[in-house]
Amino acid sequence: MSDILAVTYDSAVQTTQSDTANDPAGPFAALQNTGASATCKITTIKGSAVTVYLPQGVIVPIATLRVWTTGGLSTVVGFHANPYKGNAQ
Repeated sequence: MSDILAVTYDSAVQTTQSDTANDPAGPFAALQNTGASATCKITTIKGSAVTVYLPQGVIVPIATLRVWTTGGLSTVVGFHANPYKGNAQ
C-alpha cells in the first residue's frame, strides 16, 4: 500500500462572496473560475488576503476561507476535499 497522501475533492459549491465574512460553505481546498480568466481576491486559511489569478476552467489547489466581493469574481466554485490514503485494509 502506498503511503502517499493525495487530495481528492468530494463536493463543490458556488462560493458566497463577501468582504467581511468567511464563506459559510467553506473552507475550500481548491477554487475554479468558470468565467473568463481573471484575478480574484481571496482570504487563505492562514488569514492572508491575497489576489490570485484564476484561469478559466482550471482547478487551483489553494486553501481558501473567503472569496471577496471587491476584486472577486462572480463565477468561482469552491471544492471540498478529503485526504485519500489508498486502499484501507
